[in-house]
Amino acid sequence: MGTTGWGNFWQDQRKSFYAVMKMATGYFVSKFAKQYPLQPADEIFDYGCGPGFVADSLSGKLQVTGADINDFFIEECRKNHPASRFFLISTDTAANKKILEETLNGKQFDYILLLSIIQYFKSTDDLNEVIGLLRTYLKPQGKLIIADVLDENTSSKKDAVSLFVHCIKKGRIGAFVGFISYLLSSDYRKISRQNKLLLVSEQTIRSIASRYGFYCEKVNGLTLQKSRSNYILGHASVK
Repeated sequence: MGTTGWGNFWQDQRKSFYAVMKMATGYFVSKFAKQYPLQPADEIFDYGCGPGFVADSLSGKLQVTGADINDFFIEECRKNHPASRFFLISTDTAANKKILEETLNGKQFDYILLLSIIQYFKSTDDLNEVIGLLRTYLKPQGKLIIADVLDENTSSKKDAVSLFVHCIKKGRIGAFVGFISYLLSSDYRKISRQNKLLLVSEQTIRSIASRYGFYCEKVNGLTLQKSRSNYILGHASVK
């Protein structure tokens, strides 16, 4: 098992960890689709797509494009969704600007997702740069979703309880036990101490949104982890 870096951790995941994360992503997609009804013609850009759980949840319903910094995730996405576009990006925004320009060729999306990823950014400056980069690819009426955000009110205990209750409802208590066991036995805690998870306040999100001419709406209940925050951004001129 890898001992340093989030990349090694994600690559070494066990099926129990995947099962709960896929369940959590499916929950997000279902809640989001209820609040913002998705149409068959809508197109989604999943920035930080991981192994493609969003694409899995929406398979056959609409088109999902994805990007991630881990090549093993991109390989998995391409294998599971050969008709969709998934491509590799880096942790450098300047490099990603060129990658997106060459890969997307000016294409714009109805929805751009940043789901469960900004806690792995090094600083809020990274978030600012990413939002600035992605706004180019958002349609005039489009929405940019920043979901599962950790802030000063986030509680790992409350989040664990939320996951536990959901797993009971779904008859997946075994998956939850495997998930917790893996977190406790893996390098997760060691890596998270070495690479502190980023906490981002509501005010920071709103300030970044305003800087780029976006409105910002805080939305409750989009993710299983109830102590985390979710934000919907869009072009202020068309709100």
